[in-house]
This record gives sequence, C-alpha cells and structure tokens, in this order.
Amino acid sequence: MILITGAGGMLGRYLLEQFGEGKDESQQEPTHDKDVFTLGLRPESDFCIDLSQETPDFGEKRFETVVHAAGTEEEEGAMELNLEGTKHLLSALTDTPPNQFVYISSYKVYSRDAGENVTEESNTWATDKTGRSKALTEEYVRNWCKERGVTLSIIRPARMFGEGVKGETLRLFNDALTGKYIHIRGNDSKISVVCALDVARGIKKVYKTGGIYNAADPIPVRLIDLVESLTANAGAKKRMSHLPPSWAEWLWRLGRWIPSISRNLDPKVVEGRMKTLTLDGSHFEEISGINYHDTIAVIERRDKTYPYKDNPR
Repeated sequence: MILITGAGGMLGRYLLEQFGEGKDESQQEPTHDKDVFTLGLRPESDFCIDLSQETPDFGEKRFETVVHAAGTEEEEGAMELNLEGTKHLLSALTDTPPNQFVYISSYKVYSRDAGENVTEESNTWATDKTGRSKALTEEYVRNWCKERGVTLSIIRPARMFGEGVKGETLRLFNDALTGKYIHIRGNDSKISVVCALDVARGIKKVYKTGGIYNAADPIPVRLIDLVESLTANAGAKKRMSHLPPSWAEWLWRLGRWIPSISRNLDPKVVEGRMKTLTLDGSHFEEISGINYHDTIAVIERRDKTYPYKDNPR
C-alpha cells in the first residue's frame, strides 16, 4: 500500500496519476481493492487531517511506501506544517515504518546567493523561513529513516508549474494577467522551473532507489520571460511594465499598503528577484530516465508532447 500526503495539491494530483488509484503499471486491473491512500485537508481524503495540528491514526494499516508532499512554500506557517507536520506524520509511522519514504523538499533550501547550476552537494544555507523549515525537515527525516532502515528519497523541485498552482506562483500569474506585475529595469536574473508532471514521473522511477535529487528543467529562464509566458498561457502574451530601481523604491514608499505594490516592490521581494538561482537537475533525469519538458513551452502551450488538460494552470 502507498500513502500520498498533500494529495489535493498540485504535485499531489500528478503523484496520484503516476502511482495510480489502486493499479499496478504492469497490470490492467487493480492488484488490491485499494492500493493508494491519501492524506490531506480535503473531505474526500482517506485521512482528512491537518498535519500541522494533529498526529494521524492509521489503525492497523502498514504502508510500503509513503510520499510526503504535504507542505507549504509560504512563509506563514512554514515551520508548523513543514517541520512539525512531518514530525506528526513520522510519529504515526514509528511502529510500522514503510520500506520507502519520499520527502518533497524545495529549491528554497539553497541560499539565494547560491548562483547557477547548483547541485545536490551544495550547502543548504536557506535564507528565509520556508527554506529553513524545509532544510530542518530534511535533517529530521534523514535521521528517522536511517534509524529504521527506510529507503529515503529527498526531492528538491525548482519552481513548479502544472494544473492547480497556488501561492506565490498563482499570485505572480494573476498579477501578470491584470497588469499589476512590475519588473525592475535591468533585472536579468534567472531561475529554474519544472513541470509538476515531470517531478511526479521521476519520483515514480526513483523512490525505491533513494537519494537526494534536484528536479529542474535544464533550461534556466529569466524572471521577466517567465512572467510574460504566464500571460501567453491565458491566450495573449503581454509585455510587462518596467521601472527604474529608484522609481520602484519611491513607488513602494508611497503605496506600500496597496497589495500589488507590496507583492512586487517590497524591498525583500525585489532583492530576492534580483538574484540568480538555478539548479542542476541532471542527476534526477539520469537516474529516473525521464526527459524534462521545456517548461516555458508547456506554459505557453507550444509543447505538442505534453498532455494538456482543460485547465493547464
């Protein structure tokens, strides 16, 4: 049996598709009445629970594999859900540990100053609360799995895109569509991106092997190009507004209480967006045998090999 936490989230949806609702890939029919169980906040989850507050009760069920995708990349509640929530989950699994455990971490475990082509061997010097919570959780999970002989896979996805995006990416998408995104002139910083589908596909291939993996499309993208691609996803590519740094600071001082200005021109936000951080995801690609999609082409609906759905967001 397999347990997927955070199954109602963006990555969780693709994980469910990959692992299958009770189906083995080599067979046409389910191998058991139910092979895949879900844990999340949605009422339809097999275990409807808030991990940040509660320890689940799995009864007599023993899961062979646990894929822990529940978590947040928001600053608010990061420690409670990412670290404490994981502790609650592992506490429930202590008496019957799985054979394999997959933890979905984040590119944010690396410093914003880490630079280009960051590998899994790079130091995890996170500079924000989200990154620190993910890094601390990685350490806690490593120790727990080592003590119990559990095969551990840690996945560090770049910024993910797929059906059901939320949080910072959704805010970026909405600001781009409504013309509220403001780009700082001269900012040519690059970031790594990846399709959630590719992350899920890769996890399905490596979870029995274990290891630490960056998951990132090999083509880094300038932030401004990413934002403009988001508008193309909605049907019409738009050019974004550009402001000189001095004007941006002046506008921030005058209108910092306005949500769109706060989201885009807060000095901390601007500082983070001005730094390049790209991941080397080749190890994940090599071990899993997958080929990454061109994420920007997928966002712009130009990739003819990608299995689009009615709502590609």
